[in-house]
Amino acid sequence: MTDPIGQAMPRTPPTPTAPNPPPTEPAPSTRAGEPAPLGTFEGRARSFRENQVQRRSRRRELIGQVLVVAIILLGIYAIVSARPFVPSSGPGPPNPGPPISVNLTSPVIGQVTCGKGGTAYTEKVVWANSTAPVTTREVSPRVYELFDGDIVNDVGVTANVSSTSLCAGDPPSGGGLISWYVVLTAPNGTILLSYTFSQGWVSVTGGLSDITIENGTSMVVVTSPDIAGKGYGFAVVGEANGSSIHGSVPL
Repeated sequence: MTDPIGQAMPRTPPTPTAPNPPPTEPAPSTRAGEPAPLGTFEGRARSFRENQVQRRSRRRELIGQVLVVAIILLGIYAIVSARPFVPSSGPGPPNPGPPISVNLTSPVIGQVTCGKGGTAYTEKVVWANSTAPVTTREVSPRVYELFDGDIVNDVGVTANVSSTSLCAGDPPSGGGLISWYVVLTAPNGTILLSYTFSQGWVSVTGGLSDITIENGTSMVVVTSPDIAGKGYGFAVVGEANGSSIHGSVPL
C-alpha cells in the first residue's frame, strides 16, 4: 500500500484479541441434611457451632465431676473430723467451778431384735471416768451432728426397756428421721435406767432415777435406723455444783 506521494506506508499489525476467560463453576451448595463442604462459609459456621457445643458439654461434665468430688470430701470430713459437742453457753452461775470432763470410750456397735418385732441398733459407750463424781440428775445424754453440732431432738420417743431387754417393745420411733433413747447399765451389765429427750431418766426396776454414775457404767444408745459412722456423735452434758459437765465421742 502506498501513500498519495507514492511512498510505501507501514503495515499496521492486527490488534490481538483477549482469550476467552475459563468458564466459572457455580458455588457449591448443600442440601438439607448434608454437611457443608469444607472451606465454605457455611462449613466454617457449622464447625464453629459444633466446637462451641463440645466445649459447653466438656465444661458441664467437668463441673459435675467437681461437685461429686466435693460432696464426697465433705462427707468424709464430717465423719473423720469427730467434732466434739459444744453446748450453748448461757449466763451460768456467778462463780463457776472447774469444768468436769468425762472420758467416754469408742462405741461398740450391735443390734437387737425388739420384743414386738423389728430391729433396733445399739452403740454401747462406756463411761470410763470423770474428773469429779456426778449423778444422773446432773447429766443429760445428747445425739448430735458432727458437722455443725446440731442436736438431734427426737421428742416423743418411748423407751421400750425392761430389766432384761434393751428393746422390749417396738423399735424407737418419734417425730424425726432418726429416733433414739439411752439405756444406762451398771458395770456388771444390769439394766438400771432409760433416758429420752422428753422424759429424762426413768428407772427400769422401779428404784431411784437419780444415782451416782460409776466408772465402767455403760450408756447404750438405741437407735432406728442405724446411724453408726454416718456423721453423728454422742455427748453427755450438764452441771454439778456450778461446774459444767462435758464429754463426747463420735458414733
